[in-house]
Amino acid sequence: MNDAPTIMITAADHSGDAHAAGLIEALRRRLPQARFVGMGGAQMAAAGCELLADVTRRSSMLGSSFRQVFYFLRLIRRLARAMDECCPAVHVPVDSPAANWHLARAARRRGVPVVYYIAPQVWAWAPWRVRKLRRLTDAVACILPFEPDYLRPRGVNAHYVGHPLFDGLPEADPPDLASAARTGRWRIALVPGSRVAEIAAHAPALVTVMDRLQSLHPQAEFTFTALSEEAAGMIRHAAGRAELPTQVGNTAGVLARAHFAVVASGTVTLEVAYFGVPMVVFYRVNRWAYRLVGSWLLRTRYLSLVNILAGRELVPELMPWYGDPELLVRRAQEVLTDLDGLERTRRALLELTAPLRPAGAGAADNAADLVLATMRRARRDATAL
Repeated sequence: MNDAPTIMITAADHSGDAHAAGLIEALRRRLPQARFVGMGGAQMAAAGCELLADVTRRSSMLGSSFRQVFYFLRLIRRLARAMDECCPAVHVPVDSPAANWHLARAARRRGVPVVYYIAPQVWAWAPWRVRKLRRLTDAVACILPFEPDYLRPRGVNAHYVGHPLFDGLPEADPPDLASAARTGRWRIALVPGSRVAEIAAHAPALVTVMDRLQSLHPQAEFTFTALSEEAAGMIRHAAGRAELPTQVGNTAGVLARAHFAVVASGTVTLEVAYFGVPMVVFYRVNRWAYRLVGSWLLRTRYLSLVNILAGRELVPELMPWYGDPELLVRRAQEVLTDLDGLERTRRALLELTAPLRPAGAGAADNAADLVLATMRRARRDATAL
């Protein structure tokens, strides 16, 4: 295999940018002369990727992505032309199927092997998309342990690599719940999400939750989490508060010392679970859009990742949630006043997340090995022709 191949990696939001950066670093340890090109954000650029577009600032929820459809169509055409120019040895789409389906199709049409990192959750909604995943990929790196068992019988070359979220996290050492219950000195994390539309939809309600719980637990300490100073500013703006207790770029640190969390649904719920933090999970949706579309597409009994993995309602989930903060307050207070329930939930969360951090190599290294194996196989096949 060429010691200096070109590898195209494409991510479309902040979490994908972070996971792609970890993969680039793992691949560079194996192929120091490799060239990396693609789309993503600052973390990919810092890892040595030549960015053809920084799209992380444009990442958004489904509703606002429609306003940017023409931007992404132009971007997809631009990246397809880049494939013609740089002739990548492999294309690695990372999460974000809305953009990456199109790019994987462009790669396949050019004979470029495709290794999808962080499999689209076809098991959760619109399951007929598994046919597209089978058609557009040579291999899929799965980050949830049940995914290969779902995908392989359906013809997808799927491999479990572990969850990249846990690659850099310290060992969990949860604080004493009994002491917090006795003294009222709860440490409560408020996690509104990372995307612009998520913050706008969730931050005002979380401020109400903070104010109401503070009146019930005067000694409690509340902390909002934000990925960046820009996100922190958006949280303050959406909440209508010039000052809020916020930690920037330190979600793991906040969760490591938290007794409880109110969390917008997403991958971060697994990070909360990893630290053994009991939580209430919520996500705001449009009532009519959910009734007309979402309820038909979804194919899982539960909607939060924690409960999907557990196969039961391990933590309360308000999903769909239509914006009433009083529901969040009531559910959070119910959880906080049940110490035995908090202790049981903590133990269950720690047990649940233990298999997501495989022994030995982390997810990025395991995914890098799968990428290299796919490149070698494609090389052998091309040589045999």
